[in-house]
Amino acid sequence: MVPSLPWRDAKYIAPPLAASGVAGMASEVSPFEVQTAAVRALEGDIVALLQSVTHPGLTGFFVGMYLLAYPVLLGLTYIGLKREGRGRHADYAFAYTLIVVASTPFFYFVPVGVTGYTLPNVEPLLYEGNGAVQLFMTNVDTLQKALPSLHAGLAGIASLYAPEGYEAASWATTGLILVATLYLGIHWFTDLAVGLGLAYGCYAITPVVKTRLVEWREPQQHGIAGD
Repeated sequence: MVPSLPWRDAKYIAPPLAASGVAGMASEVSPFEVQTAAVRALEGDIVALLQSVTHPGLTGFFVGMYLLAYPVLLGLTYIGLKREGRGRHADYAFAYTLIVVASTPFFYFVPVGVTGYTLPNVEPLLYEGNGAVQLFMTNVDTLQKALPSLHAGLAGIASLYAPEGYEAASWATTGLILVATLYLGIHWFTDLAVGLGLAYGCYAITPVVKTRLVEWREPQQHGIAGD
C-alpha cells in the first residue's frame, strides 16, 4: 500500500519546489548573452543523429516520457523511499534541491538555447505544432535554459536513490527520458553530461553534509541541555 504524505513531509517537498521556481525564473531575467554557439562549437551537430528517423507515434511516446514519466519517476522515488523507512527520502529531497540550486547560476549567467531552434537538421518537436502540449510548452519554456539538463540531473538523482528492488526500472526510465530530451529537440549532449555530473556530485556530497550537520547539532544540543 502506498503511504499518504502527511503535512510534515512539506519540509522535504517545499525546498525543491521553491528552488525549482527560482531556477525557472533565472533564464527569464538573465541579461547575459546566449551561449548556444559555444556549445555547438564544442559538440557540433551530433544531436541530429537522434532525429534520423522520426514518426508521430515515436514523438508521442517521447513526449510522454518527457512530460509524464519524468515527474512520476521523481514522485514515486520519494514515496518508495518513504516506504523503506530508513530516512533516505530526506537525503533524496536534499540532493534534489542541491541540484536545482547548483543549476540556477548556469541558467542566469550562461543561458543556452534548445537544439530544435539552433541546429538545421533538428526539428523542435516538443514545441512545434498545434497540439495542447506544444502550445503549453511554448508558453512556459524560455527556450534558453538547456544547460544543464534538469531532466538529466533530477532523473539521475532519482535513479541513484532508487528504492531497493527498483534500480533497474529507474535507470531504464531515466535512459528513455534522456533520449527523449535529445529526440524532441531540447537538449545537447553537453547538457546531459553536466546534469548527470551534478547528480552524482550532489549524491556524493549529501552524506558528507548530513554528517557535518549532525556534528554541528550535537554540541548545540549539549549546550542547551547544560543550561
